[in-house]
Amino acid sequence: MPYLNQVTLMGHLTADPELKKTPSGDSVATFSLALNYTLKSGEQRADFFDCEVWKGWAENLCRTAKKGSLVQVVGRLKQERWVDRETNTNRSRVKIVAQRAFDFPARSAGEAPDREPGEEDIPD
Repeated sequence: MPYLNQVTLMGHLTADPELKKTPSGDSVATFSLALNYTLKSGEQRADFFDCEVWKGWAENLCRTAKKGSLVQVVGRLKQERWVDRETNTNRSRVKIVAQRAFDFPARSAGEAPDREPGEEDIPD
């Protein structure tokens, strides 16, 4: 039976992405995305997702994106599990491990986009 673990998200960075190097020299950027939505009642809400992206994609994102940038990620979900040392309880969290992550250029206030972001924006 085949399985599918793929996610595509587009949201705004809650802070500047953080770039680190692994002991082997690989770059990894960690960041959080806020995805806003409106309830039927008109109330505004947001969901927040922790993400990471590796190597050249990480370096490029950190060079071009800042807090508030509109970012699209394409990747997979990863669940991390551990035992909390203080409470001895099982803990877990789900994060997005992005294969690609890129920001969309900011436009001047009132400037309409040439087109909506879509599949054609994903680089090879």
